[in-house]
Amino acid sequence: MRVMTVTGPIEGEQLGITLPHEHIIVDLRHSLSGFDAILNDVDIAIDEVRTFHQAGGRSIVEVSNGPMGRDAQALRRISEETGVHIVAATGFHTENYFPRYVYEFSTNRLADLLVDELTNGIDGTDICAGIIAEIGTQRDHITPAEERAFRAAARANRRTGAAIYTHTYLEQLIPDQLEILTDEGVDPGRIIIGHLGDQRNFDRLRSVAAAGVYLGIDHIGATVHQSDQQRAKTVATLVAEGFLSQILLSHDICMKSSLHWHGGTGYDYLLTQFVSLLQSEGLTETEVNTLLVENPRRALAFDV
Repeated sequence: MRVMTVTGPIEGEQLGITLPHEHIIVDLRHSLSGFDAILNDVDIAIDEVRTFHQAGGRSIVEVSNGPMGRDAQALRRISEETGVHIVAATGFHTENYFPRYVYEFSTNRLADLLVDELTNGIDGTDICAGIIAEIGTQRDHITPAEERAFRAAARANRRTGAAIYTHTYLEQLIPDQLEILTDEGVDPGRIIIGHLGDQRNFDRLRSVAAAGVYLGIDHIGATVHQSDQQRAKTVATLVAEGFLSQILLSHDICMKSSLHWHGGTGYDYLLTQFVSLLQSEGLTETEVNTLLVENPRRALAFDV
């Protein structure tokens, strides 16, 4: 089992320390406004990703799919110039990002499109996606179009084995997401539920973990909804309860203000700051290695 990157397939052991949920080139102006909502400067991206590499990082999963402004050629250049492996994504975000064809194509045809991007290439290139991400829901209910996008993602997973990384909003609709994906036959061990780093109700988080999925503890470095100290405590409690092998850690950087160039924390914050918080909560070096290396390797590998 290998991992598909923008420079081709690699062995899982080559991944090293991995950020499993980030944005490097992205346009979020369908849901946010202003200068901050778009990352499109490749030279700045190279500087930022190189800083991650200098801190010991080796791989980044770029979860921006086509409708979110993905640029395969830019990602390949960034990877080649920094030495960081980059995994690109295929999928559909929340409905406000859906192109017209999502409403016109059948679910199976949408699945065909995702499979094609996983096996033949994206953005008119031979660069293949290596994950189905980030497929999302908004608040209160899943729209019919979002359900079709989830079912298409599930069918693409069944045909390829690629993992699915979801987008959630403040813990809403997680059971609904899981119901759709498992109804389509997706193995929970190939599902990553995103944005759980903002979760405040540990009982709910425990119930998600009990379903056998990966827990995307991201937004590390962003303290709007949760402090990093509390995130570290949450991770330590999950580890103590036996969920070590299901935890994935990342920042979800998606705005200029999160970059070092604009006074933010950067892609290296998890390594330079958050790991010490985990250690202060009692995690061992081996456990930290499992979180940063072993879990992403297992989650990303499929029959490439």
